Amino acid sequence: MQATIIKLNPLEKRSTVALHELVTLLADSLAFAAVRNKSFILNDVPENIIIETDPDLVESALGKLLKMVIGHTENSCIRITAKTFGNVVLLHIKDDGCLCYDSMSQNLNSIQSLAERMGGYVGFTSFRNRLTTIALSFVNARKAA
Repeated sequence: MQATIIKLNPLEKRSTVALHELVTLLADSLAFAAVRNKSFILNDVPENIIIETDPDLVESALGKLLKMVIGHTENSCIRITAKTFGNVVLLHIKDDGCLCYDSMSQNLNSIQSLAERMGGYVGFTSFRNRLTTIALSFVNARKAA
């Protein structure tokens, strides 16, 4: 007899998804990798931001970005914040450790294509005093059917 492992996506088949919850799930799934690099993830996303766009695209883009940040830093606090401006969500990933800017900046193209599919952008917005800020934005609206 063979055992089959089925991974259930906690966000699957929901009409709405809170961004805070999505970030928590991603942070939990990446906690081991972060700890291995002597880092931790802090979720400061407000609980009232609801994702109206495709949550799978948001999860994919943010997940890839977090994996990349974790892989290129050590001894840091990775803090995730978010704000809304009309129907645009702006996420900031702030790293206070030794983030390797050069290697990260060369790898953002794959995430940029996901951000563009959501009407958004990804890129460095600040790099000073050992604090690096990366922004991920997206238009938070359902597509017309």
